[in-house]
Amino acid sequence: MTANEQGFRKTGEAAISESPLHPRRKSRRIMVGPVPVGGGAPISVQSMTNTKTADVGATLQQIAELTAAGCDIVRVAVPNQEDADALPQIVKNRRFR
Repeated sequence: MTANEQGFRKTGEAAISESPLHPRRKSRRIMVGPVPVGGGAPISVQSMTNTKTADVGATLQQIAELTAAGCDIVRVAVPNQEDADALPQIVKNRRFR
């Protein structure tokens, strides 16, 4: 069975992560909180909430559900001042570390 038939393991190890058709681009590693991204780091699972960020309870609930499902990085949208004002409360009450 060829690599194309098997699919590709994204482990961060070039010997088994690179596709013969499209090699991975070299990148610099950064940290998103405790999660390494790029530079050969393992692929991280990311998602984004779809609640209104100003609804702190619903947003915290969704973050907890995503992390329980194995999400490494959760993004929240902040399209207006009301949502921005809710961020300190979300960060303060986080139960998801």
